[in-house]
Order: sequence, then C-alpha cells, then structure tokens
Amino acid sequence: MQHRKKLTASFRRLFVKNSDPREKQRFAQWFASLDLSGGQIFANLQEELNTKNRIAQHLHAHFSAEGHQTPLRKWPLWRPMAAAAAVLVIIAGSIWLSTPTKRQYQLVFEETLTHAGERKIITLSDGSIVSLNNDSQLKYPRRFGDTLREVYLEGEAFFEVAKNKQKPFVVRTGKLNIRVLGTSFNVRHYHADKNVNVVVASGKVGVGTRGSRITWVLSPGSQLLYNKLTGDAAQNIVDPLDYTGWQREELIFRDERLEDICKRLERWYDVKISIHTAKLKDKRISLKQQNE
Repeated sequence: MQHRKKLTASFRRLFVKNSDPREKQRFAQWFASLDLSGGQIFANLQEELNTKNRIAQHLHAHFSAEGHQTPLRKWPLWRPMAAAAAVLVIIAGSIWLSTPTKRQYQLVFEETLTHAGERKIITLSDGSIVSLNNDSQLKYPRRFGDTLREVYLEGEAFFEVAKNKQKPFVVRTGKLNIRVLGTSFNVRHYHADKNVNVVVASGKVGVGTRGSRITWVLSPGSQLLYNKLTGDAAQNIVDPLDYTGWQREELIFRDERLEDICKRLERWYDVKISIHTAKLKDKRISLKQQNE
C-alpha cells in the first residue's frame, strides 16, 4: 500500500512539474511491469523479456528527450492526468504494434453428414471419437482453439470425449449447450422430435440453455429430456445401453409412443411409415429391434 502511494505521488509530479531522475526511473520500472498483452500469451520467456526491454527503451526515450521543453500552463488537475493517460496509451500502442506475437490461426470448420440408413465414426483433432447416427450432421473445427473444444450437432451422436481439464468440450445443439471435460454420452436432437434427449454413459455432464443460468448436472445413468416448445426439463434414471444400442445394430424402445418409434424406424431403414388410425399414434410399445 505504501509503495502504491509513492508511485501515485511520483506519477502526479511527473506531469505537473519537473521530477528528478529517480522518480522517472521508478515510474518507468512500474510501467514496464504492467501486463500490456491484453491476455496475449507470449511464445516464450525470452519474448516477454524482450517486450519489457522495449517498454523501458520507449520510456527512456520519451522522458529523456531534450529540446522539446515548453512552458507549463496552469491547467486544472484533471488535464495533466488526462495527458498522462494519453501518453501511456501512445507508448503502449507503439510497443504492442511492434511486438511479435504468437501466431494466431482461424478455425476452419468441417461438416460430416449421414443420410437415412447410414452411420459414420469421426475422430476429432483432440482424439475424441464421435459416432454419428443416421440422418445427422456434425460441424467441428479441423483443429480446436487454445481454450475451448466446440462442435455443433443436429441429429444423434455418441461422444467419447478425450480428457482435457484445461480445454472444456462443448456440444451445441438447438438451445442446449452440453459441457464436459472428458466423458461419454449420447445426444439425440432431431427437428421432428419435440424433445432433446441426453443420456450419460460415463463421467459427468453439465447441460445448460442459451440465455439462462439454469444448469443440469448429469451423472452416469442419468437422462435429461428437454422439451423444445415449453422449455421444461425432466431428469430420469435409465440404462445407458438402451440409448446407445444403435451402435450395436440394435434399436431398443421402452414404453414409447408408436409414432415416435416409427420416426426412428424411418431413419434407420430409409423408409416411409404411415399411421392412418390417429389413436394408434399414442399407443405405447416396448420393443427391441436387432436390425431385422
């Protein structure tokens, strides 16, 4: 605290009246210690030291310049402070523009599509594996960024996420954001379905909605059913194998509506199924279909 008071007093004298060389040196050392990177990560320690040396050189050149003295005018106190701020911005800007930074790259996205009756397996750049079910679409970067692994899903997929505590993995699907560090889970979100279905096989998964602070935390065997129309959500305890059976060429239905079953069979076999009797659509059926 005492050190800060000395710096503040020196800072005021530096721009209100002449200050001695020791004050200038103290100010230069303080300013050189500031983080001017705006969150930029230096490539290595040497680059950081070179940047600090450049700061000191710029400050020395600025405060040691001769032949540019002008008579001091009696300005209100805020004017010298504003002038000081302007000088800091100019110096910082000149240093930042002249400092070599770590090479930035732009994310390049790819898309993988499956048609009805088709499935694919995708290995992402971090080693995560995505099994994409039929009639689905996955959008993902060719190479992930430095702080986040982010993909976009429409349809159904099973994710086996490589662990990385420093770089969360996020699946964006409809209004839901599914965030994990390293786990396996199944997501089903088709436009024709009224619910988004998330089932966790291993690890923990956090699910949130855009524009809301509500987050559901799911553990192995947990299911989240999110109603896209009402925004209501329900959590259930289920057998993950019932929801990941499609990877084993199985379709397992537990007390589900006939209309919902027919939608999945249409995508699975690439056929069209019509139900002419309205009351049959709500009839509930349990069924295991082994690719027959």
